[in-house]
Amino acid sequence: MEPVRIEAWADIRELVLMSVGTDKGSWWADPAFGSELWILRQEGKITGKTAGTVRRMILDCLQWLKDDGLARSVSCFAELAGKTSIGYAITVEKPGEEPIFIKDVWDAV
Repeated sequence: MEPVRIEAWADIRELVLMSVGTDKGSWWADPAFGSELWILRQEGKITGKTAGTVRRMILDCLQWLKDDGLARSVSCFAELAGKTSIGYAITVEKPGEEPIFIKDVWDAV
């Protein structure tokens, strides 16, 4: 029986949400998979630089989509959405397909 490869999943939206929502280093199959947003959550506070940090962390954790040829490009916009949250929007362009937009909110608490 051949192992299931995460790259074989067809739902790019699910791959994005899994990547962003999984704490980096916590997935048994690939310790490099996931985001480092948990580090910010441990700090428990949002400053003027947090939106930029969230954006960078999201782009870092989604780089594998481009490296593996699942996405031609990935972009992210993040902004303060409240005292303890950052709203973000991700655009994923897959080769030969319409862009996919994903909006969500990251909470620091």
